[in-house]
Amino acid sequence: MKIRSFLTIATITAIAGTNLTSVTAEMPQNRGQLLANSQLSQTQIDRLKSLETKVAVPTYVPAGFQVAGLQIQPCPSGVRRFCPNYVIIYRNSNNSCFAIESTGGGIGDMPSDNLEKSYPVNNSILGKSAVLKYRKNPQRSGPTLTGNWSGQGPFYRFTGAGSRFFLNNVSTELSNCSDISPQEAVRVWESLRYLP
Repeated sequence: MKIRSFLTIATITAIAGTNLTSVTAEMPQNRGQLLANSQLSQTQIDRLKSLETKVAVPTYVPAGFQVAGLQIQPCPSGVRRFCPNYVIIYRNSNNSCFAIESTGGGIGDMPSDNLEKSYPVNNSILGKSAVLKYRKNPQRSGPTLTGNWSGQGPFYRFTGAGSRFFLNNVSTELSNCSDISPQEAVRVWESLRYLP
C-alpha cells in the first residue's frame, strides 16, 4: 500500500508540475493576445496608461471592427475627482459602431424613460450590470443601446450608436452609425479586462 501511494503521489505531482509549467509559460502569450484582441495600437495603449488609473478594454471585438478613435481626458494637476476619462470608439466597414467609456466619478442612474429591454451582463472584474435598449434616442430616430455604469471607481460602460458620451460632448463618431446587436454588446462588455 505504501509503495502504491508513493507512486500515485509521484505521478500526480509530475502531471501537476507539467500542467503548471505549461500554464505559466502560456500566460505572457495570452496577455499579448488579449491586448491584440482589443485592436489597440501600442501608442493608444501608452496613452491610456498615461492616465494612471485602471483601464478596462474589451478582449472581444466583433469581426471587422477596428478602433476608430480614442479620446482621453486626464485629471487637472492635483485633482482626482470625476476624472480621468477615456472613450475607445470602434467601427466596422458596414458603419456599425460602439464605444467603451470610463470616468472617475460623477455618474448617476440611467434614465428609465423609453427603456425597451435590459440584457444582463456579468463581467468577471466589474460584476453584474446590464446593456439597456431604449426605444428612441433624441439624437436618432430609432432605438439605441447603452450600458449601466459598472465598477467601484473608475466606472465603465458600453455606449451604443447615437449615445451621448459622459465627457459632455456629442460625439460625431457615434452619431451616424448603427448599433451592434444587444447580444454582441453583452459579449463585448463581458470581455472587459484591465490593461496589464
